[in-house]
Amino acid sequence: MTRSARLSVAAAALLLFWAGVAYQVAQPTTPQDYRRTLVQVAQATHDAAGTGALVARQQTAGQVFPTFAATAYDDAAAALAGAAHKLAAEPPPDPASTAMRDRLAPLLRDTVKDLGDATTAAGDDERRAAAGRLERSAEELSGLLEEWGAA
Repeated sequence: MTRSARLSVAAAALLLFWAGVAYQVAQPTTPQDYRRTLVQVAQATHDAAGTGALVARQQTAGQVFPTFAATAYDDAAAALAGAAHKLAAEPPPDPASTAMRDRLAPLLRDTVKDLGDATTAAGDDERRAAAGRLERSAEELSGLLEEWGAA
C-alpha cells in the first residue's frame, strides 16, 4: 500500500470518527434521558430546600455560627443554580416531559426565592417563615419524586 493510499484510509477513518461524534452530540434528547434530568433537578432542589430549612431553623435557635450558616446557604444556592441551569439547558422532547417540567419549575423557582429570603432575613420571624416555606417545598418535592418513582 502506498503512502497516499494509507493517508487516504487514515483520513477516511478520522472523518468517520468525527461524523460519529457529531451524530452522538446532535441527537435529540430522549424522553427517558429528559426524565432522568428532571429527577436529578428535583433531587438537588429537594436537598437544597431541606438544607436551607435546617440551617434557618438552627440559626433562629442560635445553634450555628454565622460563618457556618453563610457557607451552608451558599452551598445550597450553588446546588440550586446548577439545577436551574440543568433544567434550562435542554427543551423537553415530548408533551409528557413538558408537563413534568412545568410541575417542577415553580418548585425550583420558589425554593430559590425562599432560600434567598432565609439568607437575607432581617430577623428570626422572617427566617422562620422562610424555613417553613422551604420545608413545604421539600415535602412537595418528596411527593413529586415518589410519584415519579425516584424516591
